[in-house]
Amino acid sequence: MRRFIFAFSAAAAALILLAGCKPKAPGAKPVDIDWQEGDVVAVAFLGYYDSFAALEAAPSYVRLTKTFPQIVGATKVDTGMGREIFLVIPRDPMATLSVNRDGPGVFDGDQEVLYRSETGEPVLVSCNFSKANSEVVCVDNAGHSVTFNPWLDKQGGKVRLPRGGGVKDVSLPLPAPLEGFTQFDYGEDFDGNDLGIRVRLEAGRPVLTCNPESLASIGWEEDMFVIASGDNQFTGINGLCKGVFLGTIGQDYNPVVCVVTDGGEVKICGVFYAMQHGEPELSDPLPGFKDVTGFESGGGGPWEDEDGETMYSYQTIYALDARGGRTEIPWFNSYGLFMAEDGGDSVEVMLTPDWHFYLTRYNPDGDLSETYYGSFFETDRDDESAKYAFRQTGYGRLEEDGTLKMENRIRTGKFTAREEGFSYAVNITGSDAFKSGTLFRDERMANMEDDIEYD
Repeated sequence: MRRFIFAFSAAAAALILLAGCKPKAPGAKPVDIDWQEGDVVAVAFLGYYDSFAALEAAPSYVRLTKTFPQIVGATKVDTGMGREIFLVIPRDPMATLSVNRDGPGVFDGDQEVLYRSETGEPVLVSCNFSKANSEVVCVDNAGHSVTFNPWLDKQGGKVRLPRGGGVKDVSLPLPAPLEGFTQFDYGEDFDGNDLGIRVRLEAGRPVLTCNPESLASIGWEEDMFVIASGDNQFTGINGLCKGVFLGTIGQDYNPVVCVVTDGGEVKICGVFYAMQHGEPELSDPLPGFKDVTGFESGGGGPWEDEDGETMYSYQTIYALDARGGRTEIPWFNSYGLFMAEDGGDSVEVMLTPDWHFYLTRYNPDGDLSETYYGSFFETDRDDESAKYAFRQTGYGRLEEDGTLKMENRIRTGKFTAREEGFSYAVNITGSDAFKSGTLFRDERMANMEDDIEYD
């Protein structure tokens, strides 16, 4: 019964629309920067965010704007690749400030002026994926100038400053790592072969290390994976992290990364799914987890054998919190692709084990027309149906010129899913995106049904 429950809460969630909501600027005094002689500009590392919209939607946003009210209204400069966001504040309100695409991570000939101002406004710069790819140049009215690449030292967790000075680091300290939860090795198979899966905490972010070749001993073939061997950066951090864990959820090898954010929330990532789809993506914060201090592996589904001994049918992971709680991590084990017909359009829903959904709508000619994405979680279930909550975070629409226009759209809602053979009926509350009761069909399961021979 687990398959239809998870599948179609996501499908419904994806079709709900809402105009994006921008948080209001909190009332806070400007940050007190202790300028020293020779300082031309101040810089603050804010965290790892997939986009500026993700920054504004993150739980950390209001807290950051209380310390750095310059964030609100600052010009946003996106270098095109990277998840580190820096706030740059010129000392002189009439300074000339420019942000260029330049640095060790940019090929020769690709330098480009992304932003330039002569009135000294603060800017937010999104940059750096694996190497520095942006350059900031600031010149004040007295002729003092500085040029530097905003870049975080992954070992010390500090902003790298130019040797000649001129840049003042005003970043908040990175969250203190949770003791015992800074790195984990998934371990070996039953024959002692290293599976090559590891996770570590590095300057406030988790890093996944994997080696597809090493998984042959448990039945995986190397060509089943598209992820790069070695270190891989997570998407979905959207803030800072202070703890990591790597364990198993299920009856077999199934490595799952668990992360504690700086606010004590929990996010997860299924490693095998990530390895087959190109990059590890963290879930949204799981509901019901607060002030988490660590994790532990354990047995799930206890039962007693004929001798009265307690047995466990699968391995699982528990989150430990500051109040002494021990809560099992929820896992979605029915991920895949599901199809539906709606008003002549075809609808495809991709569900991930990390509680994400991605929905794509195609018009009768087979052309993509809309796309939606967000997260979903189970809230209740019985023998025939289940209820879910969802959170839509984005929407895209194909424009007349052929471009896909993406928007940050946030909405929450509820769903009910009911099994009907190899199809699933979804009932939606508060949406006219498609008819309530629309059937979504798992194509693979449907094909299995066609192949069944009955006596």
